[in-house]
Amino acid sequence: MKSEFKWNQPIDKMAQDLTGGPQGLLFLASTAARLMDPYVPADNLMLAQNMDIYLEGDHGVVHYLSPYAHYQWEGELYVDPDTGKGAYTDGEGNFWSRPGVAKVPSGKPLQQSTFKHPLATSHWDKAMMTARKDDLLKSFEDYLKGRG
Repeated sequence: MKSEFKWNQPIDKMAQDLTGGPQGLLFLASTAARLMDPYVPADNLMLAQNMDIYLEGDHGVVHYLSPYAHYQWEGELYVDPDTGKGAYTDGEGNFWSRPGVAKVPSGKPLQQSTFKHPLATSHWDKAMMTARKDDLLKSFEDYLKGRG
């Protein structure tokens, strides 16, 4: 006996439909951002609130937009390669770096502010996944079930 099985749609299209397509990816990224929030350093909440969520190809992206986001995420002090300074200041709370000079890692860990977010740490995405991965997956599962 010979059987033949034909797909009505390409496999990648069926997989996309089963995982909610672009809306599902945005939901997953938004939920991840919400669950990451307590792990994001937040002295004045600028970093935690200055982000964008969007699609890039076949995945959702949570992009922190503050100029210092990369340094906070790395958890390492970056300095001017010539002077060894992390920043220059006018003494009135205004900081800047020399224009056109790329900072380099110093090997010194940053002191993450835990004032508003006691769980704040570098690599906050990994911290969230360690602590809240099941919550993220459950939320996504509930979203997919609710889609009908």
